[in-house]
Amino acid sequence: MKFGNLENLIYFIFPIFMVIILIMGLKKKNRGLKLLNLSNNKKISYLKIFFISVGTILVCISLLSPEKFLEEQNVERKGNSIYVLIDTSRSMLTKDVYPNRIEGAKRVTKEIIKNLKGDKIGIIPFSDSAYIQMPLTDDYTIAENYINVIDTNLITGGGTNIYEGLVIANNSFNEIESDNKIVLVISDGGDYDKKVLDFIKYNKIIVYTVGIGTSKGAVIPDNQTTGFIKDEKGNVVVSQLNSDFLKEMSNNSKGKYYEVNNLQNNTLEFLKEINSLEKNNIKNEKLAIYEKYYQIFLGFGLIFILLGYFLKGRVSYEK
Repeated sequence: MKFGNLENLIYFIFPIFMVIILIMGLKKKNRGLKLLNLSNNKKISYLKIFFISVGTILVCISLLSPEKFLEEQNVERKGNSIYVLIDTSRSMLTKDVYPNRIEGAKRVTKEIIKNLKGDKIGIIPFSDSAYIQMPLTDDYTIAENYINVIDTNLITGGGTNIYEGLVIANNSFNEIESDNKIVLVISDGGDYDKKVLDFIKYNKIIVYTVGIGTSKGAVIPDNQTTGFIKDEKGNVVVSQLNSDFLKEMSNNSKGKYYEVNNLQNNTLEFLKEINSLEKNNIKNEKLAIYEKYYQIFLGFGLIFILLGYFLKGRVSYEK
């Protein structure tokens, strides 16, 4: 026999207070009866306190979740491994998506994580370079914490190097010998890069892409000033969504393209897509099976409390 919820030991303070209150109440009652020349059946009174106290203790024991170990079973957990590549280039500060593209990308990633079931997810921010911010994990709470700190200052440079992010993700997949290499690229597109397309095809990576922004685009705020980023000729740079390149990435890899702006967000369809893929065995876990006994203690505890509550003693005149 063991207890599954030892943190509930604190509730045993209630039986102690209960006994003190009942005894003090009984003494006060006896003093009042004595002034009226009356007496109470002391045996019944103490039996009442006993029943209520024992009942309260049994209820507290039930809160500790008493249980008996029966056996240990091997449980096979299946799911896919997914790397999310989030663009952190300067163009992601553009505000054609509320409040800007980078915050829209973070919002999309959180929505996807909240709806994952058993799949592992990793985060790779990329700009001029890329790195694994969070390795593959099924701890979705930790994943959301990592996403919260993503911004355009994580990586210096400000460009859009999708290729390096894909190389890092592919190396990680190879280390764990993953059958399905699933990558979700969230970006405003960047420049066309044939090297990216060749790498995806050669390594058989399934790439889903999310285009953040609009074809009309908007100016890019400059973090260093209160103005906007300008080109070498002094003209304000307008960043537009390059959906064509993102679509080509996904179409050439059995993936799909999604788009996010202020009027559109169909990224949750991504979950349906990955759920339709064959799930690889992620890991085997040992699950301990216990037989619970809390209901026995709870039942007898309530019976004792009710017995004590309804137990009444006679009040008689003192001789």
